[in-house]
Amino acid sequence: MTSVLTPRDRLAEIRSGTHAIVDLDRYIANLRLLTARAGAGRELVAVVKANAYGHGAVACAHAAVDAGCAYLAVARIDEALELRAGGVAAPILVIGPPNRAQVDVALDNQIALTVATEASLERVLDAAQRRSEPAVIHLKIDTGLRRYGALPPLARKLAQTVERSPNAVLEGIYTHFSSADEEETAPTDAQLDIFQRSVRELRDAGIQPRYVHCANSAAILANLHPETNLVRAGIASYGLDPSDEVPVDDGYRQILTVRSVLTRRFTLGRGESVSYNRTYTAAEDEAAAAVPIGYADGIERHLSNRGWFVHADGGCPIIGRVCMDQTVVRVPESAREGDALTIVSDGRDGAMTVAQLGELCGTNTYEPVTRLAARVPRLYLRSGAPSSWAIPILGQSGHF
Repeated sequence: MTSVLTPRDRLAEIRSGTHAIVDLDRYIANLRLLTARAGAGRELVAVVKANAYGHGAVACAHAAVDAGCAYLAVARIDEALELRAGGVAAPILVIGPPNRAQVDVALDNQIALTVATEASLERVLDAAQRRSEPAVIHLKIDTGLRRYGALPPLARKLAQTVERSPNAVLEGIYTHFSSADEEETAPTDAQLDIFQRSVRELRDAGIQPRYVHCANSAAILANLHPETNLVRAGIASYGLDPSDEVPVDDGYRQILTVRSVLTRRFTLGRGESVSYNRTYTAAEDEAAAAVPIGYADGIERHLSNRGWFVHADGGCPIIGRVCMDQTVVRVPESAREGDALTIVSDGRDGAMTVAQLGELCGTNTYEPVTRLAARVPRLYLRSGAPSSWAIPILGQSGHF
């Protein structure tokens, strides 16, 4: 028999182990800053692909709608279907190549699809002719990134095909930048030139989509979005820097905190080693503790003997190898089993920020958050208090 937990019991259960806290008010504030930065006449797409960069797609999608976003963007049809199953009714655009086997279910759920090849367009139009409502299509133009996208000559051909079809609407034309997060703007300027010429050629041919978009977070921050009316906000909306060269300013706040608890407090004697491969040996007796978080949760092995967590009474350096499910840290003498630890925060309490986590692991700000595992429960805050929760590995969620 499955027991039914009261909201108070559920909150205590989640807090008693490793969990993530996502501040949705900060998320909304970040989105509104990005909308203001984009300028008048431009609407915002909240990019919630990859489980909202690890933060939780359904909760963030609902918050993005509250923030006034015109659209939500995901990379795969499955991600769009997750949002629909979670009660999200807002427009959703799949910005990755559509899975051919899922085109029908996508159209059944009023999901806009990106086309960039003749085969993908043919599949969408074939599915659309069997429905009463036209398929909503965005055409992606490859201006230099060389991933999914149509080179300008093919893009014109695809756009004309959509325009002639009674079963589809070309709602948007867009591209994606390779280097908008760099200080040097020449590569982005070159892509913009190709994109703008392509858009003008389509308009000269009488093709006038509702939306024209090209700017990601970095391009919004760098004001690289002329002649567009839609911008796509991903990493910056979570309060994280697109890069060192194009950072968010002090008005943006990291929305993620990760916490855990001490599960065993012990003394590591002088000359004793800890964890796999004996990479750390105590120079003197020291207080240590095991923490139930590891690289299977998203705390990378690169943090071994380099990263740190934070206890109420001080910092806790990681000692020895980060394991799959556990990490050992040096702790203050006052630490006891069951005490809370902060693993990652906005840094105000001395814990590692996502940016520091990325730097220590030799990567960017995107990778650490998207690595946050499904077995890590999420708590969502509104007005400074827990408002909802999700346990992805169990497929469970609810409100307090």
